[in-house]
Amino acid sequence: MWWGIKDHDRVIRVSIVAAAVAVPIVVIAAIRGRGRRHHMRALVIPMSMALKDLLSGWDDHQRLRALTIPIDRSFVAVRLPDGWHDPGGFKDQMRELVQDRMGGLWSGEWNLKDYPFNVVFTPQKPKPKLEPPEQVDFFSDLVQKAIAACEPGQLVLGIDERQRPVIKEMTGETAMWALSVGSGGGKSSFLQMIITQLVRQRATVIGIDVKMASINCFEGLEGVHLYTDPGNIGDMRSAISWAAREVEARNYVKKGNPRKNFDRLTLILEEGNEFGDASKEWWNENKEKGDPASDPIWGDIASIMRMGRHVNVTIIGVFQDLREAAVGSRGLRNMFRMILMGNYNANQWKMIVNTTPVPESVDRAGRMMIIEGNRRVWIQVPYADPDAFRAHSMELRAERGYSTEDLYGKPPARSPQRLPSLLQESKPLFTKDASTSETHAISAVQEGEGERSAVSMVKDEPLALEGAAASAADDEPEEQVERLALAEISRRLAEEGIEVSADLMRQHKRRRQDFPVGRLVDGRELFVLSDLADYYRPDEEPQAPEAAEDEEQDVHEDLEETEEDAADDQEDEGEDAAGHD
Repeated sequence: MWWGIKDHDRVIRVSIVAAAVAVPIVVIAAIRGRGRRHHMRALVIPMSMALKDLLSGWDDHQRLRALTIPIDRSFVAVRLPDGWHDPGGFKDQMRELVQDRMGGLWSGEWNLKDYPFNVVFTPQKPKPKLEPPEQVDFFSDLVQKAIAACEPGQLVLGIDERQRPVIKEMTGETAMWALSVGSGGGKSSFLQMIITQLVRQRATVIGIDVKMASINCFEGLEGVHLYTDPGNIGDMRSAISWAAREVEARNYVKKGNPRKNFDRLTLILEEGNEFGDASKEWWNENKEKGDPASDPIWGDIASIMRMGRHVNVTIIGVFQDLREAAVGSRGLRNMFRMILMGNYNANQWKMIVNTTPVPESVDRAGRMMIIEGNRRVWIQVPYADPDAFRAHSMELRAERGYSTEDLYGKPPARSPQRLPSLLQESKPLFTKDASTSETHAISAVQEGEGERSAVSMVKDEPLALEGAAASAADDEPEEQVERLALAEISRRLAEEGIEVSADLMRQHKRRRQDFPVGRLVDGRELFVLSDLADYYRPDEEPQAPEAAEDEEQDVHEDLEETEEDAADDQEDEGEDAAGHD
């Protein structure tokens, strides 16, 4: 037999090797064939059927053969019929069809000149994400050239994603700006940069800052009036009211001379949330019977916002959270037609802008988004040292000058800054040592504050130093004596151990003929602290039994009337609130 044992073993080995090679190939081919069949059923065939309206000259079989889509989906090729042309919009429809079926953005390369006609769609490469620079120097050539090219009313806000300066106008519909920027978002640098540019345009700036940190570098600069003492909220309110009166005066002048152009007056309200709370508390403590329950200062702000842009008076409001309640619940939030947001969260975005999706906030100082209607752009705010901003502003004032010709009044003077209670040395009231110590303390504060004067104003009425001795009050001219509301006097007397409420003092003022005489200042009756301290200081000599009984009866009647007045005040406040609603 020619078939040998060796040959038999060789055949078996070859068969085993062939089977080992063939089986994986068959399995792979089967898997690929199954994947290709799924690819054809799930993508190619449905897309060829969707091209029926666009390739109406071919039947279903021709369209299927004309469509080529590799299994890796790297491109989509469509062969076009001879003489095919775009009757109008077919190219865009075909591209949109490919994008819907394939996902993402695709671009098409059309060949309608050489046979065979076709179009090949390929996925577009994602564009690199553009971002503003991480930091911008205010004194760089890019920023300074942009500032030099600004017209009056135009201000440079920052550098955008394309490394270009962003310039906005503080006029017309965008005359009022608002910032809703969280802590560490760069609000202080933004305000310092804006004030420096306003100084360049010879503007008058009124700065309200209860934080005492953002704009203090401009202290003493001509034309920049700062009210930054949180212990004198009344000064801040007076400054806002003065700005509202300026708007009223300018509109009157504008009516007679429509071509009159005014120098810019800008009110900056820093830390608006904190100011709103402090102002409301001040109003609740100082309002008199019959006054409205709600804080009227927001009425002055509303008047500036509604009537100011016509006469070049503008507002920049800075808030950590721009809620409607933060602006007096008067619908003022919608009047800020340009808003800058930074370091925000999703809830703040939905409350202020109310669009989806919410853009991701960039947690970087000076990175802000400008929102102007439907236009949005990210910027990086230029930065410089506060001392550098001050020095540059001083140079601009000397170079370009400043005029008060378009101011029809004078910004109210500031009250002497009071030391916080924990820094004050506790001494008896109206003693020689206390007066001397307090006077030295005030002098030290005034020397550190630059232009602070020893005498301040309340509604254009001069006030004396807070620590003046009671014995000197009668010898000084009347206009040199500090006059305060009864609520403030009650608080100060309580600090010195004389407990008497403002309501009780109002009762004594009406009932007793020997009650110290006050003075009307801007419609409010104010009194001298030393007069009331002497009036309520406990007598050293014991009273007669009859006098003590009479005094006790008077006090009892006064307290009863005080309770009745308090009830009336609550009723009046309820009526005022109802009327406001």
